[in-house]
Amino acid sequence: MTPSNRTTILELAPIGDLGLLFCCLGLSYITAVHQRPFDVFNSLETHYPIQVFAATLVLALGWHVVLRSNGFYRSRRLAGSVREALDVCTASSLCAVLSCIWLWLIASRSMRNTIDLAVVAALFGIMSFAAFLTTRLVARATMQAFRARGHNRRHVLIVGTNRRANSFVRELDNHPEWGYCVQGFVDDQWWSKQTADSQLGALVGGLDSIPELLRTLPVDEVIVALPLASFYQQIAGIISSCRDHGIAVRFLGTFFDQAESKRSDFMRETVGTITLHDESWNAWAFMIKRATDVTVSLLLLVVLAPLFLMIALLIKLTDPGPVFFRQVRMGYGKRSFEILKFRTMVQDAERLMSQVEHLNETQGPTFKLKNDPRITRAGSFLRKTSLDEIPQLINVLVGHMSLVGPRPLPLRDYEGFSQDWHRRRFSVKPGITCLWQIMGRSSIGFDEWMALDMRYIDQWSVWLDIKILFQTIPAVFRGSGAV
Repeated sequence: MTPSNRTTILELAPIGDLGLLFCCLGLSYITAVHQRPFDVFNSLETHYPIQVFAATLVLALGWHVVLRSNGFYRSRRLAGSVREALDVCTASSLCAVLSCIWLWLIASRSMRNTIDLAVVAALFGIMSFAAFLTTRLVARATMQAFRARGHNRRHVLIVGTNRRANSFVRELDNHPEWGYCVQGFVDDQWWSKQTADSQLGALVGGLDSIPELLRTLPVDEVIVALPLASFYQQIAGIISSCRDHGIAVRFLGTFFDQAESKRSDFMRETVGTITLHDESWNAWAFMIKRATDVTVSLLLLVVLAPLFLMIALLIKLTDPGPVFFRQVRMGYGKRSFEILKFRTMVQDAERLMSQVEHLNETQGPTFKLKNDPRITRAGSFLRKTSLDEIPQLINVLVGHMSLVGPRPLPLRDYEGFSQDWHRRRFSVKPGITCLWQIMGRSSIGFDEWMALDMRYIDQWSVWLDIKILFQTIPAVFRGSGAV
């Protein structure tokens, strides 16, 4: 994801925090002057509404800068709660000072003489500190409990088997709430007996096997514990391979000291790493995208329930067999899942695949056949109108898919990939619709399809998702490229 588009999503996330601050400011003012809520507006200077509006925008901007500079919108997966509480305290104090200045600027002379702005600011600081600390500690406790139960886990591959790697893995094992799962160690041999005896991960391959391991294992991050000076070329190759797959690379320790470092740039009880490569989306981006997916998919499932039942009845009346088609597809982080669609082919279509595979009309590993003899009469209509995709809203609701993202591919197609850069599409969740869906679908060649997926990943923003969703509707009615 490009920095400009990451900024787009990060500007949307603080809206809730700004709303919370304005609520705290209003409550602190009402408490200090003992006025009813609507009387507050009568006590403000309203002869210059444009100036008041401009001052309020500047206040909101100032709050936003303070919150961002105190780390409110970076991942706290490894940060301690004490560090977060200190950041919240600092941010609340600075926001209180800005609020006091804002009140003094917009208040009338009579108002300045009747209230103590310092009292309002102090109350605001206390309220905002309590509100921010409560919401963040509750969110932290919730996410830690969620991760400790095996959810929202990040799979890491450790490159190196020295003592530094052993210390890192032991730290992860002592903190299951961080949500990290070690996929194994990669090295030419066990260089530390402590690491070999730890039983915290198997030696899954040598340094030359990393490209193949990235193709076959679900890996979100690669942690490099090798000495940089001795393994510079190998580390450069690892970064190149991970860039093709859209996988983050972090270096454990310091750049120049090959011995175990006694210093760390991070807080106590956290693991110090230096990021060498990371194009993954920010946690806030995933959070907002996920919240949108849950809300919209749940709403659509309720609204489309009658149509859902009608299609199920149509399938049952026109062809014997199950209503739904289930197939294992490759999802986010190369994790497989079972996709759900309305069945559009005969019941034993998978078994008959070998009889029609030679008729494939597309290039690359994917299979598309416009007049596939396995398609039923009802299935042809459902495919033309994309109504067979409706059950995928259930996949979106449970978290396997997103509303917008690269289309999920069968395992057969994934195994036919010849270029590693194609696999970067698995660095995000697959979706029901995407750029390929609205720009021609099956009429687009495989390489162009993959290029569109890379374009979506690199240029992603909330607005791009909204644009794709709205353009999907006319694309479905046109039926362009539908098979």
